[in-house]
This record gives sequence, structure tokens and C-alpha cells, in this order.
Amino acid sequence: MVQGCANRLFTMVDQASDQQPASMKLALIHFAADHKKPHQNLAALVSLNRQAAESGASLILNTEMAVSGYSFKSRQDIAPYAETDQGPTIRAMSEVAANYNVYIGIAFAERDPATDIFYNAAVLLGPDGQPITKYRKILAERRWARAGSPVQQGMADTPWGRVGIAICADSYSGLITRTMALKSVDLLWVPANWPAVGGLDPMTVWRARVLENGFYLAACNRTGKDLTMDCTQAVSCVLDPMGRAIFAGAHETSRVFMADIPLDAYGKWADVQRVSRMQKRDLGYYRPIYLQPWMADFTGFHHLPEPGLLHIHCLVPTDEGLTPDTLSSQIETHTQKRPALWVLPTINENDADEAQLTAIAEQYHVAMATVFSRSTGLSQRVLITADGVRSFMHDVAETQTSAKEFPFKIQHVGPAAIAMAPVDAFAHPELAVTLSKLGSDLVVVCGDDISDNDYLLSRIKALAGIAVVAGSNKGAQITGVHDHHFNWEHEELNHPGVLSYVLDTTKTRKKMFHENIDYDVLLTKP
Repeated sequence: MVQGCANRLFTMVDQASDQQPASMKLALIHFAADHKKPHQNLAALVSLNRQAAESGASLILNTEMAVSGYSFKSRQDIAPYAETDQGPTIRAMSEVAANYNVYIGIAFAERDPATDIFYNAAVLLGPDGQPITKYRKILAERRWARAGSPVQQGMADTPWGRVGIAICADSYSGLITRTMALKSVDLLWVPANWPAVGGLDPMTVWRARVLENGFYLAACNRTGKDLTMDCTQAVSCVLDPMGRAIFAGAHETSRVFMADIPLDAYGKWADVQRVSRMQKRDLGYYRPIYLQPWMADFTGFHHLPEPGLLHIHCLVPTDEGLTPDTLSSQIETHTQKRPALWVLPTINENDADEAQLTAIAEQYHVAMATVFSRSTGLSQRVLITADGVRSFMHDVAETQTSAKEFPFKIQHVGPAAIAMAPVDAFAHPELAVTLSKLGSDLVVVCGDDISDNDYLLSRIKALAGIAVVAGSNKGAQITGVHDHHFNWEHEELNHPGVLSYVLDTTKTRKKMFHENIDYDVLLTKP
């Protein structure tokens, strides 16, 4: 009987495989919008969307503010170009969607007719031409737009899976994209105006968001020159749930980019990793995330040490490993200025015990952060100073409720407040924001073997207003706080040696948190 059921099941799967196409076509309208020329832009967009549909696209996605262009100085400046969700743009695109029986995502400057409030908005149209969801940008343009609600829907179901929306700068926020994953989004559409300038590559951000959440991401960037931005080298892309590019490209003029997204035997987007990623969350690590500290004075609010310079040295050992003698030699060679923090790979207590490490810290007047592996098989994240060994984690035997809910301790070294986190826990965006809100200037991540994806997910957490050090036996990286679109400080080492960096904690005390976040979704058990 069981064998018969199994045979029928396999037959159903085989039939589904035979009946379903192997992939679906998605189109990105990589568009050169002319500033303040809506009629001209809309006519061009209609033509390009028709071209995409005639080329076989089932889902067509457009860029941010495609009809009006992007840069506006005030409400008065954008007023002639804002329209309702029943205006000419939606009507024109609805006609294309219905005529070709396709889904179309279009982004525009929206005017709410009830309030005359302006939004940077995006609408997803169904194959009947009717809107099936609308999203208003949360990290919106301060000169003219109101922020969208953090509890807005911003998602809709399609035959292939659920589509969610996050407009351009919203993808900066790991919490905004995380809430979309928690709302079961399988593909995130990111309409964008993101020029290829500075050190913060949008592909880095988008790959990180995919790896954090396990969904597909389709970023439709613009091209051409806006009033204040040169986007001729801006990249549009489609990433799979493992962070690999199905498509990535740029062009100086408008183009229809096509991408084939694989489908499973039942016609759904294949290999979505979202469920397994969300199952690895530990809500106890994030309970304080909703707090809003006094950002004007992080030092006084959290009783932090006075800000200043901390000299950080991250040691990548040779194949011979790390002994007290080699450690002493490296510290003596590289530590000229203090206070100094040394970040070390995992130390086995058979190679160096706590007393030896404490003596080295006392001799050279330094602190050391490491994972200490004990003969019992247990590992402990510790800070070693001349005063002894302090753990970065609360003891499980402690009775305080706060310690049980939030296990991480923040330790002070010179002018810095430091936390240390496991690699897999720090991969989630919630922990970085929580540690930053609780006053951390620096988070240390160590492991025996840190992958390239682990390094990327550690580096991107600097967007939470913290510096990050990630080190292993094979390499190290140090990332300083970022400056919006522009350069962030980043250094890496891929061979034995010492990677050094000077952390200025006056910068890490000036934090900015995006509080238009649906914390109920973030903190509710699935």
C-alpha cells in the first residue's frame, strides 16, 4: 500500500515536471528618464514594456521614479509631476498589462488625493491591468516625500510566488528587507536610482540582502543622467537565493534586460531558501531592537567610555599556529600606540592557557578578543586584559531576565564599547542593529573558517553604525562606519600577517537608525 502511494506521488511529480516550463522570463526596463519630461518618458516606457512583453516576459519591472525623473528640491518642485494611482501612468501601464496578459511593476511620484501628501511609490499590476499591491518608499526623500508606513502590505501573490517591493534606499536597511522575508516574499523587486559612485557598491548591498533572506532579488536601476546624478554606469540585476547573478548589466541608454528564473516542478520559483533562513533566527537575540536610545548622547545614555582612538590589530597566523611566543613577538612588533585591541583566531587551551594570555596582556598593556576553546569541548568568546578574562556572553546560570533574553555582554576597552558574536548569529541583520542600539562601537566576529559570504554579511553590518572585525585562521577584514552612498573604510588580509586599523569612536557614537520598522513582525514567532 505504501509502495503504491509512493508510485502515485512520483507519477504526479513527473507529470508536473512535464507540464511546467523550466523557467519564466522576467524583464527589467533599464531606463534613461529625462528629468521633468513625463509625457516623453511615459511614451518611451510604454514602448519598452510592450517590447518586453512581445519578447516573452511574464513579469516586467521598471525603475524608480521612471516617469518624472528623480531629483526634486521641494513639494513645489515636484507638484506638477506627481499623480494619483489612477493617473495617466497607471492607466497607460494597465492597458499594456491587460493587452499582453502580463504583470507589470511601475514606480512613480504619487499624490494622495485625500491629503495632497506626496510619496515615492510603486504599483504592481496584474495581467488584467488592475493594481494588486502598492508600496510607498519608507526611507523617502526628505525634501518632498512622506515616508511610507512600516506596516503597509507591499506584496502580492503571482503564479510563481509572492512578490515584495523595497524602493532603492529601503534596501540599505536590513530590517526593511527582513520584514519582507518574514511576510513570505519569494522575489523582492527593488526599483532604484543608484549611481555607480563611491565605495558602497549596490551589488554588495543587494547580494547581502539575498544571502540574509534567501529570496530572489530583481533590482531595476535607471541609466542616463538625472539633474544631479550620472547613472550611465548604474547596474541592474537579478540575483538568485544563493546570491549568484542570473543577470547583471548596465548600458548608457535605455534597454530591456531579460532574465530566465528557474521554476520547480509545480511552476514556482525554484530553490527559494527563505524558510530555512528564517528558522535560524533566535528572537532572544533581538528583543531590545525596538528601543530608541538618546542618539544625541550615546556616551551618556549608555554610560560608555569617553570616545577616542582605539588601535585594532587582527592577527592571521601562519600554518604553524599561534603560541604565546609568536603572539608576544607580533604584539611587540606591531603595537606602538595604545589603547590597543588584538583580535585573535580561535585559541586552544592546550596551546595557551588563560594565565599565559593574561600575562601577555599585562606585559604589553593590550586587550585581546578571541574564541577560547577548552579541553571540555566548550568554546567561549572572551576579552583578555591585565585584569583577567571576561566573557562576551552572559552565564546561562544568571537569573536576570534580561540576561536570559539577550545573552551578549558589551565590554569596554579604552574608548570603545565592544561586543563579540557568533558568525551564524551575526549573519542576521537584527543582531547588528540591536548591538548598535545598546551602545556597541565595534563587533568582533571570529571563526575557524569564515566563508566569503560570511565576510560579506559581516561587512554589510557596518551600515548599522558599528565597526566590524571578522577574523579567521585564513584571513581578516575590518570595516569602519559608512557615509551613505560614499566611501566606507574597509581593509582586508588574505594571508598570514597583521591587519591594523584605527577606530575613532566619535564616529560610532553618531548613529542613525531607521525607526519606520514593523517591529511586531520582526519579534513575532512564526
